[in-house]
Amino acid sequence: MILENYLDKTQVFFLKNTEKQMVIKEMLQRLEKLGRIEHSDRYYAQVIHRESLENTGIGGGLAIPHARTDSVHNFISILGVSTEGIDYQSIDNAPVRYVLLSIFPTDMSTKYLYLVGMIARIFSNDEKRKELDEATTPAKVYSKLAKDAKQYFESISQKEEPGSESAVNLSGVPSSDLDLLIRLDSLYHLYDEDKSIDSTGRKIEGLRKLIDNRSLTYYERMRKKCQNPFAIVDKSSCSGCHLEIPPIYLKQIRDSKGISVCTHCGRFLIIL
Repeated sequence: MILENYLDKTQVFFLKNTEKQMVIKEMLQRLEKLGRIEHSDRYYAQVIHRESLENTGIGGGLAIPHARTDSVHNFISILGVSTEGIDYQSIDNAPVRYVLLSIFPTDMSTKYLYLVGMIARIFSNDEKRKELDEATTPAKVYSKLAKDAKQYFESISQKEEPGSESAVNLSGVPSSDLDLLIRLDSLYHLYDEDKSIDSTGRKIEGLRKLIDNRSLTYYERMRKKCQNPFAIVDKSSCSGCHLEIPPIYLKQIRDSKGISVCTHCGRFLIIL
């Protein structure tokens, strides 16, 4: 995974503010100054509205405020680092030091969830988090994150023996289930790290009720089989098993409005 496809190094900076709303406003104003967005106040209202529905302080010193809007056509993200900590009222009640703010169109929701899943896993690793905390400049923070992102991608791309998992029938399951499954996977990872956080368990149960039983059952089976049940379609290959996807099936995947899995390793396929 190349971090710059999601987050540019110019969009990592140290925050001046320590109050949640002011931090979000500061980050959006920086995006406007960089020419990534116009009318930052409009996006501020959208992000704050999203926060009013569900606090995005997910624990481990990380918050992920975001807005999904078709007023932008590209994936936009920015990372603010606080040296003092922000009272974000996170699920673990710990101060937030890293705020990853994202703005993206509806059709890039999967890309967003993939980024958040990767970042959440990095921050759940105490050693990696400590190294980030010791970074003294935005450039060093970015360099460390880029290295961790590369290692993460390599770890989930370990070649496995082909299986028969792809025989599962997921026809008719909407593609929106893939977004829900990626989010569910991130929540499971947080819950595995600390089962004492009751709110995470409740979110998992609530999310499971929204997912088609066929895709949920298949996800749980794949989760037991491999570290990451998701893979990116890289040109004509699956990033999970590195095997080529048959051309006819590849066309079906790109044309499909449903969920597809690799014909070799069985992972859910993500097309970015």
